[in-house]
Amino acid sequence: MFICPICKAKLNIQGKSYACENNHSFDVAKQGYVNLLPVNKKHSDNPGDSKDMVLSRRAFLESGYYDCFTDKLCEIINSLFKDRDKITVADCGCGEGYYDGKLESLNCDFEVFGFDISKEAVRYAAGKYKKYNYAVGSCFDMPLSGNSFDLALNIFAPMVESETARVLKKGGYMIYAVPGKSHLMGLKKVLYENTYENEEKHTEYDGFEFVGRHSVKSEITVNGEMGVNLFKMTPYYFKTELGAEEKIIKNSGFTTEIHFDFLIYRKK
Repeated sequence: MFICPICKAKLNIQGKSYACENNHSFDVAKQGYVNLLPVNKKHSDNPGDSKDMVLSRRAFLESGYYDCFTDKLCEIINSLFKDRDKITVADCGCGEGYYDGKLESLNCDFEVFGFDISKEAVRYAAGKYKKYNYAVGSCFDMPLSGNSFDLALNIFAPMVESETARVLKKGGYMIYAVPGKSHLMGLKKVLYENTYENEEKHTEYDGFEFVGRHSVKSEITVNGEMGVNLFKMTPYYFKTELGAEEKIIKNSGFTTEIHFDFLIYRKK
């Protein structure tokens, strides 16, 4: 299911490497992933989340704070593919693989091909979820073969509709998770004097028909250390002035709303 980032030909495993018919070869790392992000497609030396951010996300997610979201995600997938024995899943922006690990509760068999622009994230994903297939790659130039996947997952990753449509089979589904209006309002109140709700909008994507929206809301209470882990996995980490982590640590704990919207689309 992986393709060569240079010539776009199909890649096949040859020993400890992936290679295409044009003799472009890519070594498999000891953790089991392959790097399919060419140097000329990088916007920095080490794009994406750092090791520290990846470990913070893993610590937070594996503490169960987002279980309500993973439960709903699996419920949606089971509903969409209730009559299928097996599906192929593209995880577009897979991070450290947490959501892939939660797919074990699906009613059908499945195969996962995940990628992320962060080499550190992919390294941790491949190291833990060894039954899945992982690559370093970009949502803007997906390292996946066309018309090959039943489902594309996008959990807070950049939306590139043309690439998502390319890799999905006709009739395949895209599940796009976005922050709901009240998501992390409690965290924002710790960080900022003036807070705002997230924008909620309906977007049509070329080549897709909209199927539905599923909202999941809850509240969580986190202490200072876990609050910092949460902060590091949000866009606020890049946008907030120095001293934000100290604000969270000094806080004995805070309660925040969590709110995901799962937007479901079907490829025409």
